[in-house]
Amino acid sequence: MFSTPQRAIRAVLLSQVLMAGAIVALDLRGTPAPAAPGLFAPPAQGPSVRPYRPDLRPAEPGAPAMRPMPEQLEFTAADGAIGIAGQIAPGDADRFVEWLDQTRPADTLVSLDSSGGSVADAVAIGRTIRSAGYRTQVAQGAVCLSACPYMLAGGTERRVADGGVVGVHQHDFGENTILPAFMAIRDLQRGQAGVLDFLTDMGVDLRLMSHALRTLPEDINILTPEVLADLRLVTD
Repeated sequence: MFSTPQRAIRAVLLSQVLMAGAIVALDLRGTPAPAAPGLFAPPAQGPSVRPYRPDLRPAEPGAPAMRPMPEQLEFTAADGAIGIAGQIAPGDADRFVEWLDQTRPADTLVSLDSSGGSVADAVAIGRTIRSAGYRTQVAQGAVCLSACPYMLAGGTERRVADGGVVGVHQHDFGENTILPAFMAIRDLQRGQAGVLDFLTDMGVDLRLMSHALRTLPEDINILTPEVLADLRLVTD
């Protein structure tokens, strides 16, 4: 029998192989191929799945329904925490390291409010957070969506306050319309492998990827406090 992490890895790899076959078939034939029944997991459904708007975030109580989300991460040091807020743009991981070198904050808590974005940068920021020994949190009224949970996973201790929102969905690792489909799939598989390695190193259950892979990119799957604890994405 395979352990839970091994089953999760096998499920992710199987989904990528099936995706590769489907995309290559479409690339070669130019027409859709019928899906074999039972091979693909059903889409995520239920009240935890909602439309995804990376440019907006929930507002504070009493404010308008949604607030704009910055187009790249903004870093602050105030109120006893390092703040990371905004969409994760390519290059933000390097900008974060530069900001830390210039600012040298005394705080050891990172407070996140991000709708996600670049997966590679989120993972790199997560590793920087772990290397620095920082704790992470999603405060009340803040969000941590899409790739942001990889930054959350970097914390030596991880907390999501009541009213904080954490969600996942399918994501890509950059589109390349020049390369053939099979080469694009290779890039996707390398990216997914890097995420699996990262989650393992951070002590997060690999079943997090199952929740993500079942949710379309235009939707977001909001994880309940019970699921967050079960997946060890929070530590308290």
